[in-house]
Amino acid sequence: MPNYALQLFRTPLSFLYTFYLKLQPFLPWRIIRAAFSFFRSIIWTQPRPYPGPDPRPDPRPDPTNEIENFRTYFNNKYGRKHPTFYQGKLSQALRDVQREVRLLFIYIHDKKSTLCDRFCHEVLCGDAIQLTVGDNLFWSTSRDTQEGVEASRLLTANFYPCLGIIAHYGSQQTIQFKLDLYADCDQCLAKIIDAVENANPTLQYNRERRTISNSRDRLLEEQNAAYLDSVRIDQEKAEQRQREENERRKLEEEEQKKLQEFADFRERLRQALPSEPSSTENDIIQVSIRLPDNEPIKRRFQRTDSAKLLFEFAWTNVNVPNQFELLWGYPRKRYQYEQLGDEIIGDLMKGNTETCFLEQIDEDR
Repeated sequence: MPNYALQLFRTPLSFLYTFYLKLQPFLPWRIIRAAFSFFRSIIWTQPRPYPGPDPRPDPRPDPTNEIENFRTYFNNKYGRKHPTFYQGKLSQALRDVQREVRLLFIYIHDKKSTLCDRFCHEVLCGDAIQLTVGDNLFWSTSRDTQEGVEASRLLTANFYPCLGIIAHYGSQQTIQFKLDLYADCDQCLAKIIDAVENANPTLQYNRERRTISNSRDRLLEEQNAAYLDSVRIDQEKAEQRQREENERRKLEEEEQKKLQEFADFRERLRQALPSEPSSTENDIIQVSIRLPDNEPIKRRFQRTDSAKLLFEFAWTNVNVPNQFELLWGYPRKRYQYEQLGDEIIGDLMKGNTETCFLEQIDEDR
């Protein structure tokens, strides 16, 4: 019976396996695995036992605190008579000496080493090392700190105490001196002094590059400032021209508006002016208005007409200005439109013919 069952399933299983072997090269296994991992992460993801950021403290100590703790340890054990320790990380000290063109002294201490104790008492706490360091920076830490590990890697320190002097030649960081094995104080100080003297050409080169760079930057700033001033002046001139142009256009528009309003006013007067009486009518007066630069204009008026009609008639002529006054009679008397009330022509002119003189009034009066 088992052999019969095996024979029964052998053919379809063999067919399926052969079909799988032929189809396998064409299956996108990477996509299938990525999709499977995605769905599995959704289905089997374990929720965090607490929301928000991980409240567990960072096991790594703060490098700044480590450096400060070492400075306190050094002062308590060896005294405060030593070069001023730089308060900051090594990377920050390296940036500062590069920017300020100085040397960086790096001291790595081993708290368990008696040789380090000798080095601290004989070298670091002496007057000679402080004079040698001068205005350069002195950075120090213990080898069992994070910064100590970084400093040891930088100086490839194998023995302690380890003292190194770092200088920058341009943008390249160089190790000018490294003390791996301490034996004698005088010999060690002599090597340190020689290293500082040998580093002076490098510092001088950096200072010259810095001077050239500063001069170039200053020149560039002056050129940029001059260019910006020129642009500002040109912009101010353009704005001034634009303001003047806008003012000119505004004045022209206002003047054009006044002319148009006066033309409309003249046309309204022309249409409202009563018909001229005929020469055969009684009680009329012939008035001649002499213009400054043109022929006189003439018209007959009724003596009962309003005296303002003289002005309104004059305004209908295109050669008459906007503001004027009329003079007539002996002695000459000046009349303006606004000064007239209910007077009639017969009250102001007694003869049958009268001559008026028109004079323009300044608008600023």
